[in-house]
Order: sequence, then structure tokens, then C-alpha cells
Amino acid sequence: MTAEAHAVQIALQAYRDCQELEEREYAEQYDEVKRMEDEAPAPDPCALLFNELVEACIRYVEAGGNRADLDLGEYRSAVYRRMDEFRSVQRWEDEGGSTPPA
Repeated sequence: MTAEAHAVQIALQAYRDCQELEEREYAEQYDEVKRMEDEAPAPDPCALLFNELVEACIRYVEAGGNRADLDLGEYRSAVYRRMDEFRSVQRWEDEGGSTPPA
């Protein structure tokens, strides 16, 4: 296993652990809490870990890995979607576009 693939597995486990902890913490209210997070800006304790997972996947692909080889389980489509969004922005910036200041 390459260092990049190992980094993806570590990031994936950290994100999975965060999701499981959040599910246990909110128990019956979990679906309602997730719905509220989707409808209004709210701190998502797992968002940073998800972003780290996506970044690890990007580094893996940049090192020559094939993203289809990563076992991302139930998070595969969300990670792929974010990777594709990142690539679109990067391509736009490479073609002369600029990202507005935050």
C-alpha cells in the first residue's frame, strides 16, 4: 500500500468514526439534525474530516493512483462529487479565471 493510499484509509476511518459518534450522540434525533444542517448553515463537526478525506484522495490520484481502486464505501459518490468540483474550479483557474476573495 502506498503512503497516499494509507493516508486515504486513515482519513476515511477518522471521518467514519466522526459520523458514527454523531449518530450515537443524536440517536433518534439524528435524521432531524442532519436535515437542519442541510437547510441552514450550522457547524458540522465532521465537515473538516470530510474535506481531509477528499484532499487525501486528490493526493492519491495526483500520485498516479486510480480513484476507482479506493474503497470509500458509502462515501464514494460524495467524495467523487467533491473531487470533480475541485477539478472544475482548478481547471477554471488554470484557464485564467479567478476565485473571488472569501
